[in-house]
Amino acid sequence: MKKFAPLLIAVSLVAPSTFAWPWSDDKKKDEEKAAIVQDSLRREQYKNLQREVDALVRMRMEKADALEKLEAEHWRKRYAESKLTEDHQVETRELDSRYSKLSTDLGRVSEEVMASKNVTTDAEEKAKSDESAYDALHTQVKLSLEKTVGDITGDYPVGMNKRLLNLKAAQEEADRKNPNTMSVARMFLEDQLARHEMTYSQSVGKEFSQVGTRPDVSVNRLRFGTIFLGEVATDNGEVQALIRSGALQGKIFEWTTELPQEMADGIRKAVSEAGAVTTGSAQISIPLDVLQNKAVKNSITDTKELTWKEELQSFFKKGGIVMYPLMLAAIVALLLSLERFLVLTFRGRVSRRFVKKINKFVEESKFEDAANYCLKKGNALAMVLFSVVNKAKDGRDSAEKSLQEALLREQPKLERRMGLLAAMGSIAPLLGLLGTVTGIITLFTVITEVGTNDARVLAGGISEALVTTETGLIIAIPVMILHGLLSEKIEKVTSELYVQSTSLLNKIFPKSEK
Repeated sequence: MKKFAPLLIAVSLVAPSTFAWPWSDDKKKDEEKAAIVQDSLRREQYKNLQREVDALVRMRMEKADALEKLEAEHWRKRYAESKLTEDHQVETRELDSRYSKLSTDLGRVSEEVMASKNVTTDAEEKAKSDESAYDALHTQVKLSLEKTVGDITGDYPVGMNKRLLNLKAAQEEADRKNPNTMSVARMFLEDQLARHEMTYSQSVGKEFSQVGTRPDVSVNRLRFGTIFLGEVATDNGEVQALIRSGALQGKIFEWTTELPQEMADGIRKAVSEAGAVTTGSAQISIPLDVLQNKAVKNSITDTKELTWKEELQSFFKKGGIVMYPLMLAAIVALLLSLERFLVLTFRGRVSRRFVKKINKFVEESKFEDAANYCLKKGNALAMVLFSVVNKAKDGRDSAEKSLQEALLREQPKLERRMGLLAAMGSIAPLLGLLGTVTGIITLFTVITEVGTNDARVLAGGISEALVTTETGLIIAIPVMILHGLLSEKIEKVTSELYVQSTSLLNKIFPKSEK
């Protein structure tokens, strides 16, 4: 069987219709119909596919036409763009050429502008420099003018009115909105030259005296520079001379008629001989020291004994303006010391009788009577003890707190204004030193302007300058002593307040009751 099995399988596969079953014809017809139907369906599908292919072909053709149109439009645009690019390049080259030319012109113009600007800046800087120098010159001239006008009242009095008029005119010109500085400088220099010329010139003759003790009187005047000026009245032969006072403040030159008879006769003779001389070779003796300092003035003037009041006024005048704040400091210190002394005498008084009476009230537990008695007295001790007895019924803690508050209230009242009093004692020597420095500055200013070769002038000026320092020390030493005494008294009163209040507190609240 196994040998014939393959054969059977082959025969069944190769000739399936050879050995057909009786119903195999119907089945074949059905298959043929199905095949026909399938074939019709395939033909229909083919037609549909053919139509779709035709539609796709048409669409492809349309797309191709559109693509050709787009490509043609693209190339047309490319051509237009190329044309525009070429035109743009041509215009760009033209513009570049024009830009290069304009840049060259602009660079040249910029260089010219910068050169002009530099020239303008240099001119402006020079103008500002010149303007600053002109302003500085104007300021310097104006300051010199003001200083000269301020110092002229202490300068040589001869010709002073004319100098003042000229300098005032120069000041008015200098104060104008648009002043002529050169004109102001010219007027100032003319005044200085005239003053300098007066220093080295001499004159003699009849004139009307415009200064001194007898103005508007006809006199015979003899002047040698600014070191000697003597006048002899033509009506009565009275003699007056202009000498340098040597004072640190006020006038430097002053007139005097208080001359010894011998010196007056010498001046009268010198004026007479000078008026009779016709040539410049004559020699005339002048009966005055050419230094003309204060020592000379004192030697030629009559001296008289001064009263203590006049000496005090003279001493005060020597100190100058600083003496006024020194006197004010002294008065304030004196008033403060007096006020503190009265306060400490009455308010800080500790009366043993008062303390005993309070202790008696406390021993009898009459705290209200003790409080009323304290209020009646009203001094510092009474107020402190009142704070204890008033809180005696509230316990020791309450009484101690009340006592601390009372001590804090009373102690500042006792120490009030002590700091101001100490300040007065410290300010006085400082004010004196200020006056000394001011006086020495004035002294050296005078020496610089008028000069001196006499050491006595320098020593006298310094002695006058030291007046304020002496006054400051005279004020400061007593003030500091008073401050120390008052401070010690305050400390004593404060200590007594603490002792008495603590003693009363311990008496009201013994330690055993704590």
